Amino acid sequence: MKRLVLIVGFLLLPIVGNCAELLVRASSHWMDALKPSEVNKFSTSELQSYNARTQIGDIIVVRPDGWEWGKEECLPTFIVVKIPGITVEAVKLYEQSLMDTNDPQHPILLKVRKYKAPDAYMSNAIVAGQSVITINLSEQKTAFINSIVEKTQ
Repeated sequence: MKRLVLIVGFLLLPIVGNCAELLVRASSHWMDALKPSEVNKFSTSELQSYNARTQIGDIIVVRPDGWEWGKEECLPTFIVVKIPGITVEAVKLYEQSLMDTNDPQHPILLKVRKYKAPDAYMSNAIVAGQSVITINLSEQKTAFINSIVEKTQ
């Protein structure tokens, strides 16, 4: 009996580990509400922080399937995108920041997140009030991954 439980457990392990959940920003950053006159008063470091802020669609963090998100990690601020059939390691790169590395000794943060989820998926989920989107079909996964936007500035 113990052997059977172990065998079933090992068979199910790849299924559990082969799914990723992406936490994606669904609302504007609080700094988006600032008036231009307020932004003009910023110091250089404050202006850098303002320009680097997260935006709607930014992929904030990637976690394995079944991750217990907090009570704030849902609409209206965030959406969780579940992608079965893809490993966390395969999409972990979407957590990267956009950096100016012209001077390797002093890299400059340009954007908190370098990658953004496709607008169509985000707007449909927000309008429908979905806190969790699951992308099951292979062609939908491919379309979603291929539509992820890489920011350049």
